[in-house]
Amino acid sequence: MTIRMDHFMYAVPSLEDGILWSKDAFGIEPAYGGEHVGLGTRNALLSLGNTYLEIIAPDPAQPQSGTFGERLSNLSGGGLVTWCAESGLSEVASNLSGLGVKTSKPTRTKRQTTNGEVMEWELLFPLESPHGGCMPFFIDWLDCANPKATNPIAGEFQSLSISTPNAQDLERILDAVGLDVSISSGEQSLSVSIATKNGDVILSSTPETSKTSLR
Repeated sequence: MTIRMDHFMYAVPSLEDGILWSKDAFGIEPAYGGEHVGLGTRNALLSLGNTYLEIIAPDPAQPQSGTFGERLSNLSGGGLVTWCAESGLSEVASNLSGLGVKTSKPTRTKRQTTNGEVMEWELLFPLESPHGGCMPFFIDWLDCANPKATNPIAGEFQSLSISTPNAQDLERILDAVGLDVSISSGEQSLSVSIATKNGDVILSSTPETSKTSLR
């Protein structure tokens, strides 16, 4: 099974604030991605070389009640929420099932870009994971171009570090599906190191974002 890190999700309560944060952190303005209809969110994107960064925020043009966007609107600031790996979803679901990890069925998702193009892809979510956002979700881009190749370059992804109370269990799962990640025991948190022209930038989760669920 071919699997690799795809992207990191950085949540903000306002996309305008997220864009200003990006300019300050990277010296680069992210490209507007589009809206996730029904999820109450919209995003902006930055390439990190072999991965990319998704800055995700509530979409004020959509109904918010009960959506992921509503949960983001309650944040007091930005931080990493979770991360995503790219793979064939049927195979990864089968592998996770064999490891005792329940998953959703593959879900077709789409958004419309600023030029009117509709992008469609499929997502697979772990269910009832004790590791929260430290456990990745999974994506199959189908026929879409990966955003890592089509957005402004902020820098180069260097490393992902994870902390979770049961580090041994998460390490067992990720190793079995082919993801090599640094994991330590402790409070749930994520940290991503990015090399930029102005030095390394470290992105981290916060106590708020580490408790913010996608579903």
